Amino acid sequence: MNEDHFKMNTGLDLHEQYMKYHPQELTEFEDEMPKYWGKKWKANTTIGKLRTVLLHRPGKEFLSVGTPTPWPPHSSDLGAWRMSWKPNDLTRLNADYETLAKAYRDEGVEVVERKPDPYDPPYQVKSIYTDDVCHPAVYGQVILRMYDSIRKGEEVPTFQTLAEIGCPVVGMITGNGMVEGGNVGWHDEKHVLVTVHYPRANTSDTGVWRANDSGMEQFKSIVKAQDPEVDVRVLPGWGPRPQLTHYCMVDRHLSVANPKWLDPFLLDWLKAEMDWKFHVPPNDICRIDQGTPVGPETGVVLEPMKILVPSGVPKATKWFESIGVDVVEVDIPTLVWPMNSGSIHCAAGSLRRDPEPKD
Repeated sequence: MNEDHFKMNTGLDLHEQYMKYHPQELTEFEDEMPKYWGKKWKANTTIGKLRTVLLHRPGKEFLSVGTPTPWPPHSSDLGAWRMSWKPNDLTRLNADYETLAKAYRDEGVEVVERKPDPYDPPYQVKSIYTDDVCHPAVYGQVILRMYDSIRKGEEVPTFQTLAEIGCPVVGMITGNGMVEGGNVGWHDEKHVLVTVHYPRANTSDTGVWRANDSGMEQFKSIVKAQDPEVDVRVLPGWGPRPQLTHYCMVDRHLSVANPKWLDPFLLDWLKAEMDWKFHVPPNDICRIDQGTPVGPETGVVLEPMKILVPSGVPKATKWFESIGVDVVEVDIPTLVWPMNSGSIHCAAGSLRRDPEPKD
């Protein structure tokens, strides 16, 4: 039976329908995001106004602290859990989480909560640091790949959360590549830095450090496929902790840091390509971290010249305000250093930001 039902019912065979009604269209994925993906999922800036943030509510994984870890050497020491204390319940942690989430909502920021730890026994006590597990490409998010056992596996619930809210995952670090978000920073929409070989001081094998060459090349490839004009630079992290400029930005091409602290090649790039400026903080609000001087906590940039920081450092807040920075303080001691191992910056996954100002 060779009847052409398309021709019989419409007067046109299938090929003719394609030719008349269904021409191929060349469009940009980024332009179609609001229509098909619900929002314009872009966050390729550190200082554009924050619109959507990814947080993780502390869960039952924290009650595993003090038991043998699910990974070798199966130690029950606090150090094996990278914790300074053992929670007996989730009361303090969840109170601090609610305080943090409210601070964002009060600023008009949409809060997305990452799915809970799915493993048995639960162990992901560092999944509160959502910035490490995914990171913006030019648009959409890249699922990164964690370097040590306490964090491996966070990639899966992060991916599932992004899929559920309709945020496009535009790439994933695979193979033996490793990158964590703390090593990646957008300096503006056309300049991004990846710090490779950032040591934790327990190995000289560059293949297993916090970001390795394979991971960097994969991230670079994803970004370049979206916008070939983006300058993706590599900062070698040999030796002490590198000064990561995106951790101390307060405005476009403006950091709170002493330029003498920076890698000289990084400094040359910042000045030559972006005419970078610095607010040099006074010594009495700086500290030494792993042998390297660092300035006051600039936290999460809510919008240009407005930051969200942990409370408890009034001298730094007063200085920030003296240079025109609007400071929002939030009291969350169980989630951040020195009680915990990360910063408020680490605890904020930027999913959507406005474009940054051009001047």
